[in-house]
Amino acid sequence: MDKKYNKQAIKDMLYGTVKELSDNNDFYYRGVSDHFSHLTPEGREQVHSLIERMIPIIHAYEDEDFQERAINSTFSLLKDEEK
Repeated sequence: MDKKYNKQAIKDMLYGTVKELSDNNDFYYRGVSDHFSHLTPEGREQVHSLIERMIPIIHAYEDEDFQERAINSTFSLLKDEEK
């Protein structure tokens, strides 16, 4: 069964997006140390938007993965009963 979602791809999307945001001075102020670094107000809005958009994708992956494991478990049990 081909999966529509891929866990590694989701991780890569999150990492890539956060990396791009943190490299952009409009969204993240990088100080001389992490203690002085912070998201800008626009950066906070973008991170909030990112999370709101990614949560449904993560849930879809988890639902798809659960369904695949349930199907595989059911077929495995049926095969065992045939023996």
